Amino acid sequence: MKLADYLAKHGLSHSDFAAKISVSQASVTRYVQGQRTPRPAHMRRIREVTRGAVTANDFIGTSQDNTGHGAAA
Repeated sequence: MKLADYLAKHGLSHSDFAAKISVSQASVTRYVQGQRTPRPAHMRRIREVTRGAVTANDFIGTSQDNTGHGAAA
């Protein structure tokens, strides 16, 4: 499940979810928009908080990040 779908389904704002996974609201927005892929530690938190509904596979091919933290283009 895409992170955006999970947030909508559970009525969570980017800020609410950011607090749950200990990142900034801006980071969650970038994850949702496909501008950045979560680092491994944050991905583990996302998987834990969503109880497996959102996994690393859900971010494959969605990142446009050029910092080396995103998926390969």
